[in-house]
Amino acid sequence: MNEQTASRLIGAAVDQVRGVLLEPLALADWNPAILSITGPTQAQIATRYPIVAKGGLRGTFHYSAIDDLRILTTIKVTGLEEQGWWNLEPRGDTTLVEHGFSHRGALALLLSSAFQGVAELRLDRLSTRSRRPPASSGQPPTPPVPPMESA
Repeated sequence: MNEQTASRLIGAAVDQVRGVLLEPLALADWNPAILSITGPTQAQIATRYPIVAKGGLRGTFHYSAIDDLRILTTIKVTGLEEQGWWNLEPRGDTTLVEHGFSHRGALALLLSSAFQGVAELRLDRLSTRSRRPPASSGQPPTPPVPPMESA
């Protein structure tokens, strides 16, 4: 089993950060493990969202739990299951985010070194995405974050 955790102070209020985490169809814009995702636009517990993951692997993503300050997720592809968590701590206009995940499965064992730094990368991208102005703000949208080559 491979497990990683990281934390980051993000320059956005907790509602903004939580909103990004609960936009399932936008996950591929900032989560390097997911290349594409389809399904309902609203986050729904236990709904299986079909995904294409890195390496072209097909599988599912789902929310296991959604609370005000904690979100649990699961990604499953052949040979790998990821249990992820996002803990949010409001700090005025900023949010302390702790992200972690654990991997199980044969593929997880083979690729364990490829996942080094992934929690930090996800937090960096979440931070960038969370600081974008809302579409209704009258400001031009920020261009999407290009996909990274590393897991």
